[in-house]
Amino acid sequence: MTKDDLTSADQLRNTAGWNQTLTDWNRLLRYQPDGCFVATLDDRIVGTVTTTCYPATDGGPTLAWIGMMLVDADFRRQGIGTLLMTRALEVLATAEIDCIKLDATPTGAPVYEHLGFKTEWAFHRWTKALPPTDFNQPASSQPLPSLELDHAAFGMDRSRWLKMLADDSTVVSRDNSFGMLRSGSTASYLGPITATSDSVAIQIINDLLSGVSGIVYWDIPACEQLARQLGFEPVRDLTRMWTGQRLIEPNLNLQFALSDPGTG
Repeated sequence: MTKDDLTSADQLRNTAGWNQTLTDWNRLLRYQPDGCFVATLDDRIVGTVTTTCYPATDGGPTLAWIGMMLVDADFRRQGIGTLLMTRALEVLATAEIDCIKLDATPTGAPVYEHLGFKTEWAFHRWTKALPPTDFNQPASSQPLPSLELDHAAFGMDRSRWLKMLADDSTVVSRDNSFGMLRSGSTASYLGPITATSDSVAIQIINDLLSGVSGIVYWDIPACEQLARQLGFEPVRDLTRMWTGQRLIEPNLNLQFALSDPGTG
């Protein structure tokens, strides 16, 4: 994948109804320029896949995410998705990645199982429609705090990725915790959120959503009761899957929202 491919890639994304934007594609490619791929047929882009690697610290394990696995509807069931996934897995194997993860839709999960992925856990996308308001101002973006808490929550140091994400997001920091909100093609996206407790997470969420109107998406790894408490409803099933030499587990008591299904 090159920058010249992104407009066509985003057309596939739009047809699939996913919420990412060209800004998201650009960030993925800038972060991992040697790990994003397209499938072409007669010079037409008919599929995409991305990888996002989180490097080892102090000789520890390595983790990578596979995302943006898209195939043009006119060319499905021809092996293109398997070809793209095989290419991504080959590259990650060459990089000696210890654990590879992805977040699968119900349609994609059987394909990934065939490639050796195992289920880690299931979760949901939640959504809420916020009415227009003239009374509150949107939150002002703040600097990210120290990211040791996120390292504990995610299971890896993803500080470089989070700093890139923060450049395109509204950031709220509180008590060494943080959350982000950014624009999507169909809805505002709430996440990632890393917090020391439910009460701190609620404060961050309320700050981020102040002055915001329209549809909000929230991909939640565990805290479903909190989502219902805040008026969100589940709309999409997702499955966290993994393969590799060892499973790197997050601390879901600290992780209140994903950064994106394509990056964890």
